[in-house]
Amino acid sequence: MQMISYWKNPKEFYNDNGLVLIIGNYDHKNEYNGGEKALGVHWGDYPQSRGILSPCVIPKDTRNSMLSGLLHQATINQDEEKINNIIEAIQFFK
Repeated sequence: MQMISYWKNPKEFYNDNGLVLIIGNYDHKNEYNGGEKALGVHWGDYPQSRGILSPCVIPKDTRNSMLSGLLHQATINQDEEKINNIIEAIQFFK
């Protein structure tokens, strides 16, 4: 499915039973010269706007808490692929 153009270079890095987390630059209404680094969330093909996938932007403090918690969980589960993907997402925001 096509993603809304407000997301620039989105990259999926986490999928949990259809809950998908992405990183990329978010440029609301394409008004901010490429936008800012953002964490986004969607579920398969939801939410949509006029038939185009429109991931929600997660606020900074919530983003940091989510990534920290996911990294902790992946570490406990010794899931190296998830650990590497989450670390890459964390580094994206530095």
